[in-house]
Amino acid sequence: MADLAELQKKQADAASFAMRMVEEKDPELLKQMAERLRESCVELANMAKALEAAMTPAGASGPETRVALTPEQRKRVAEQTGVGVEVVTLRDTVARPWSKQMACVEPREIEAMAARQAAASRLKSETRERVEKIVRELEKLDVPELAETIAALRRDPTLGP
Repeated sequence: MADLAELQKKQADAASFAMRMVEEKDPELLKQMAERLRESCVELANMAKALEAAMTPAGASGPETRVALTPEQRKRVAEQTGVGVEVVTLRDTVARPWSKQMACVEPREIEAMAARQAAASRLKSETRERVEKIVRELEKLDVPELAETIAALRRDPTLGP
């Protein structure tokens, strides 16, 4: 499984590739480049989903518990992930019934869960932003052969809310 740094590098590579497409004039070559870009975006989406799945507690089965972070925890999470988090949501699983164990949960566990959720949120947001930027650049090219690729990128779940 890829880590956040690897995924961000691949995102940057895809964005750079898309910017090179802007300068290309040959429609056939553009079509080939668009297909490579689409494949790259699909790979990025799969990597993002795998990373999100790895950071999401498996088998949420019960109530959720919302825990407000202390100012110090918020600061550390923001420094680690670049995302400001005030509240972490912990969903009960068979393996970890948070709602029943809150009295004995260590603050560092809460902070670690907040950092995981913040990283997953940032990853989804950055992926969505980069794909949207790539789509805008492709639309500027106004090449009919790219319409199908653009439509596929727009349907991609990483562009969803």
